[in-house]
Amino acid sequence: MKIKKLLDKLKNILNSEHEVQLEKYKSLKKVLKALRFEKTQLEAEMAETDDVQRQEEIASRLKIIRVQRKKGLGLLEELKKERKAQKR
Repeated sequence: MKIKKLLDKLKNILNSEHEVQLEKYKSLKKVLKALRFEKTQLEAEMAETDDVQRQEEIASRLKIIRVQRKKGLGLLEELKKERKAQKR
């Protein structure tokens, strides 16, 4: 019976790690979606604005958002690879 209990504990540990990883994956997807929405909003605002100073401000914010999204997408890709590796 000891082996069965140990296996059950191991299974619970592995499941909890999977749940944490899944939650991280979902929250990262939400953040990336929000950043994409903000990016499209800023691009539309930039297209409508004639003020050069305002366009420069928007351009700098867009640059930051692009970098954040790129970093987030890279992290998301790593999480996908980890999930596939754990399934095997």
